[in-house]
Amino acid sequence: MKPKWTVDDLRQLDVFAKCATRELEALLPHVYCRTYRKGQLLFIEGDPRERVYFLISGYVKLERCNETATHQYTDYLKPKQLFPYRGLLTEPYYQHSAEALTDIEVIYMPTDRFEQLVSRNASMLLHIVGQMNRILDLHERRVQDIITPSATDRVLNTIHYLIEDLGEPEATGVRVRCPFTTIEISRLSGTSRETVSNILSRLRKEDVLQFDARELMIGHPEYFEQSL
Repeated sequence: MKPKWTVDDLRQLDVFAKCATRELEALLPHVYCRTYRKGQLLFIEGDPRERVYFLISGYVKLERCNETATHQYTDYLKPKQLFPYRGLLTEPYYQHSAEALTDIEVIYMPTDRFEQLVSRNASMLLHIVGQMNRILDLHERRVQDIITPSATDRVLNTIHYLIEDLGEPEATGVRVRCPFTTIEISRLSGTSRETVSNILSRLRKEDVLQFDARELMIGHPEYFEQSL
């Protein structure tokens, strides 16, 4: 972990790329680095929204539950992402809980400092609006793809969503380094764990993907595009 961030380091994050040097120099004393171990909570839904985070390495899960504590919404974050977007400039409390899915490294800063900078900087505001539109589009398509009576299609569409959202293209296919269990995929797809296990087993035999507790390697991502 870097002991101290610089203006050039901040500019490596897209949201700060066009900020003036003096603006970033004024922000630097309020930028903090921290690591979390797998399973640790960064914040809980309903906590005061005191910090804005940037994920530097590892993966984070955002989750929002209803009053009966059944899972209502789940999202996953990969490195180089700002979070949480929900509530920026509008809400005093976190609207999700955030959990480290792996060991992670983050930087964070006070929410008021970040939002003051955004309110004065049109390029930052446009970047944030663009990212929120991207997230909204992805999740609209996720809902549309998963609303189908076929359990098999729901699982395939869920894997396609994970490829789009978290996948890293490689010469041999697409790799999703975020750790998923069959239980997680069954929750996302609204199917049973047995259904997910059977479909993953079939896809392994067909050499479409390889799956373990640490990552998902998709050798033929076009398979999931054709299945839509």
